[in-house]
Amino acid sequence: MNNPSPTEAYHPVIATNTYATVILPLAVPKPYIYHVPEALIERIQFGVRVEVQFGKNKIYAALVIEVHSSAPEYGTKPVLSVIDEVPIINETQLKLWEWMSEYYCCTLGEMMDAALPANLKLASERRIVLSPVFDDNYENLNDKEYLIAEALGLQNEISIADVRKILNQKTVYPLINRLLEKKVIYFYEEMQEKYKPKKIACLRLREPYFSRPELLEEAFELCSRSTRQVEALMAFVQLSKNQKAVRKQEVYKKANVDNTVLKAMVKKGIFEFWEKEVSRIGGYEEELTEVQELVEQQVQALQSTKAAFKEKNVVLLHGVTGSGKTRVYVELIKEAIERGEQALFLLPEVALTTQIISRLRNNFGNQIAVYHHRISNNERVDLWKEVLVGKPIILGARSGLFLPFQNLKLVIVDEEHDSSYKQQDPNPRYNGRDVAIFLAHLHGAKVVLGTATPSLESYQNAKTCKYGLVNMRERFGGLQMPEIEIVDAKEEMKKRKLQSHFTSVLLEELEAALQRGEQAILFQNRRGYAPTLRCTSCGWHSECKNCDVSLTYHKYQHNLQCHYCGFTATLYKKCPACGGIELKLQGFGTEKIEDELKIYLPNAKIGRMDFDTVRTKNAHAKIINDFEERRLDILVGTQMVTKGLDFENVGIVGVLSADQLLQFPDFRASERGFQLITQVAGRAGRKHKRGKVLVQAMNVEHPVLKEVLESDFQGFFKREIAERKAFHYPPFARLIKITLKHKKPKVLNDGTSVFVKVLKKQFGKRVIGPAIPHLGRVRGQYLLDILVKLERDAKMLQKAKELIRDATRTMQQTKGFSTVRVNVDVDPI
Repeated sequence: MNNPSPTEAYHPVIATNTYATVILPLAVPKPYIYHVPEALIERIQFGVRVEVQFGKNKIYAALVIEVHSSAPEYGTKPVLSVIDEVPIINETQLKLWEWMSEYYCCTLGEMMDAALPANLKLASERRIVLSPVFDDNYENLNDKEYLIAEALGLQNEISIADVRKILNQKTVYPLINRLLEKKVIYFYEEMQEKYKPKKIACLRLREPYFSRPELLEEAFELCSRSTRQVEALMAFVQLSKNQKAVRKQEVYKKANVDNTVLKAMVKKGIFEFWEKEVSRIGGYEEELTEVQELVEQQVQALQSTKAAFKEKNVVLLHGVTGSGKTRVYVELIKEAIERGEQALFLLPEVALTTQIISRLRNNFGNQIAVYHHRISNNERVDLWKEVLVGKPIILGARSGLFLPFQNLKLVIVDEEHDSSYKQQDPNPRYNGRDVAIFLAHLHGAKVVLGTATPSLESYQNAKTCKYGLVNMRERFGGLQMPEIEIVDAKEEMKKRKLQSHFTSVLLEELEAALQRGEQAILFQNRRGYAPTLRCTSCGWHSECKNCDVSLTYHKYQHNLQCHYCGFTATLYKKCPACGGIELKLQGFGTEKIEDELKIYLPNAKIGRMDFDTVRTKNAHAKIINDFEERRLDILVGTQMVTKGLDFENVGIVGVLSADQLLQFPDFRASERGFQLITQVAGRAGRKHKRGKVLVQAMNVEHPVLKEVLESDFQGFFKREIAERKAFHYPPFARLIKITLKHKKPKVLNDGTSVFVKVLKKQFGKRVIGPAIPHLGRVRGQYLLDILVKLERDAKMLQKAKELIRDATRTMQQTKGFSTVRVNVDVDPI
């Protein structure tokens, strides 16, 4: 076996004047300085991880951001070891982290923790297990690596502290890093089932016809009494000339037959069904496909975008749903990589956009890599290293911003308006769209913001010529925008036409669509069966014991659940307050819609897509695949169904309760409502014929509904921007939301008084609150919100952040308030 590396031994401290400033993956206020032992001086450099002790016992993998000779005022500890041979980050990444930590009021340690893949963050409390791909081949392991592998063979898991005990040495991170690279070990939290590849339903000939095509005449003889079976076999033969795998759906379409015909042929021994595994994230075409010719509108959009790039760094591509924006993106990416540049394509939620991923992979093959939280930790590290050496195209969610790009020159932010770009918890609470623009600035890159429903901030920037503006006003192929009809649910209720939560108009249109062989999507932005269980006698309703929110009834689990903390309770049989048995479920979610649709449309095949049904990647891909393959007639879902879906056979889209979207107590409620309804409406009639959208509402006079009805974004923008200006809200003001938390309401109230006093002394009326938020208690913590509303002035914003830090320090240094938590959200949405 190999001898252990000399770097694994503890290095005696020989006085040097070399110091390393490092970031620890912790929420500490500033970087720390360690001195570098003489034995490590040649290996220490910017961007490598080093093993350091922090506190009395904890050991961390810290990141070196500067090597220098300036001794700090405090006594320094030594760097214990150098983990990496080459840097894992670059200077541009550090600049991004520094800007984000300053702008979003967080620490560099929190930035490091958010940005680095899990397997690059080593900490002493993590658990190690033997990798399932390790084949007991110990030949490539040195003595110490062998000892750890052997120990894991005897035990299910060990800690990093156990590794130190086994080896009887303090520095173990370089060894652990090598074992990770050799795929000998995994970290415990990574041991989860990987999502499976998408499968498509295919058809093939059975033996002997499969291997002896000359016997097909016998197969035709077997089908001779059924014209439809003969047509199906002829369709299969024609399709199989150009395709290795023939999809069942293509045979249905070409021969105009259904599944009963194919099943009969399976019984006769002619065909057999099989499932083909395809791209793990989407599409079914494995070979690269030629991109389609640009149509006139796309040519104009591409030319206008490139012309705008000569003067502007950011261009807003405002194209209606189905206008072909993605094809314009593809052309821009293609040109970028031909110049040897890197491109970043951001999506609000990669897990919900399988079709876009499929299209891009079909065009670019191995040049594109996908980065998001669903891929395994080891895959993330591998991809991190590929980007470091110049992987051309990265497609990802907001976490893709943190990759170590070398030559990034194009950034595309698709659906730029989407609230999923905003990180809510934990720190940094950043907006991926805004960070993308700053990242592009650091690299000298150009940015395309694409959407059918721009955020008011982005559109205002375009109107004031800060951004370039390119419009795509027509759907691809000249299709008309869907016909939109607002259905008065209140009037239907008066006339007793309302059946459960479905208007007669919606049910009739659904029935007609099914008879035409079309599919439908129904949107309700609330999951579960019913959001409230209430006693009709005394008014009691079920509430979470940890949060100020009603428990939602889930019929399939037959329990009550909190959607904030996960608390569950059994369904009450009688009222705990008055003992009555008149308990009633009120309201409706996606589960109830799915359940009751089966009553009104018993022959329809119905699927549901919400958080409960897509907990794994495979589950989501299966639902999308089933709908694409028309194994489902109706898809019921939350806002997941509004994003990245392009189905050619959807004739009807229904929005079941528009009022819930528009009556939320938030200044952005109208904007979000307009965006969601317009986006989900855009799923209708995208390929062959005009679709229809039915929007059910109690208040049909709401101005947003009229603007949606007329597809009037300009009218919506003009009205909404005037209101924002009148009441001094973004984009005419900067907002900082500060949330204070504590488990005791009195401590929270008194601590907040100290905090607010510091703020109001300097900012006066710019400070609004404190106020109890919409949910006053979450996960056992009571909450109070403070809103700081500022002029759009960089110096004022900087002063506010400094003041918030002062107020936090003053409050937490006051006796009794040190445990009050402060969360700062800059530019809340």
